Amino acid sequence: MLSLDGFRADYLDKARTPNLDSIASVGVSGRLRPSFPTLTFPNHYSMVTGLYPNHHGLVANSFFDKKLGRYSIGDRQSVERGDFYHGEPIWATAGRQGIRSASFFWVGSEAAIGGKRPDYWMQYNSKISPLTRIDSVIHWLSMPQETAPGIILWYIEEPDYTGHTYSPDSRQAIEKVEQMDKVVGEMLARLRKLPNRDQIDFLIVSDHGMATYTPEQSINLAQWLDEKDFEYIVDGVPAILYPLPGKVDKVMKQLEQVPHVKVYRKADIPDRLHYGSNPRIGEIVLIPDIGTYIYFSTNPTFVTGGAHGYDNAHPEMLALFAAFGPDFPNAHRIEQPIPNITIYPLLCRLLGITPAPHDAKEQDVERILQP
Repeated sequence: MLSLDGFRADYLDKARTPNLDSIASVGVSGRLRPSFPTLTFPNHYSMVTGLYPNHHGLVANSFFDKKLGRYSIGDRQSVERGDFYHGEPIWATAGRQGIRSASFFWVGSEAAIGGKRPDYWMQYNSKISPLTRIDSVIHWLSMPQETAPGIILWYIEEPDYTGHTYSPDSRQAIEKVEQMDKVVGEMLARLRKLPNRDQIDFLIVSDHGMATYTPEQSINLAQWLDEKDFEYIVDGVPAILYPLPGKVDKVMKQLEQVPHVKVYRKADIPDRLHYGSNPRIGEIVLIPDIGTYIYFSTNPTFVTGGAHGYDNAHPEMLALFAAFGPDFPNAHRIEQPIPNITIYPLLCRLLGITPAPHDAKEQDVERILQP
């Protein structure tokens, strides 16, 4: 299973993607609805545990845990610390049932979660090219049966990085999508040469979409709030605030007039987002409108760019899904978006193993596998 980070579902309509289009004719295609918040780490981990972020513990890309301290995707120490991650990832489920696994940069695979890592894994290094990653995947697929992994997870940072920098509506983002399609084409060509090609299911997913935000609609919370009232602040989309004891009411009052933003006490977040009961979530969560970015800075530089993290009901947040292989029907288009927590029980079904407890529905797995 390959993840192309930030591959918005409708990029397929905006760019020339002959290789991804070819999968639709021989396999399954559709759109994934990411879990909230529509961020990279929570969603990659949701796909391999079948749990909402509220349940698996990666409640954002950055958050605060009263016992363990701060988690941030840029901090190697926290990323590699197993007790930040709850639930059972697919590599642990597979390993318990005698199936080896490999990961090239999947979220969580660098930490010993419940004491378990994939059998083959790599420490994250963004400088390793997509083609080098393909080499490793093909190597794993070519190993003798007694040592080969039964499941391989791999990850590429694009088109997310380019979408953030230039916005998803930019020429650069569309060019990067077309470049990623060529990477998929290279992988397909290499797959076709393998003697075991008819026994391989290949899934391509993404963690979330991307939306354009503008300076005119962006917010600097430093104009409304005093940093001294907080234990910890996560700005961006969504913004998650950890007020000091006794400060919640004051902060809620100060936020009443902030435009383009829905402000929630964590207990009042809408049920459909499945978010708000985890103790790692700050007491106040700000979910901005599409087009708005939230800063907390004494001197912010407002720019136009791309962001995600928004309410997962927005179509701009929908993500890529395509799959083919012996276990998938041909030319099967799934019209309604599939919750991305469905990926975990789907992988378990493909591997013939029993899943750990999860939040997904069996009928969503059936929607993918039944034409």
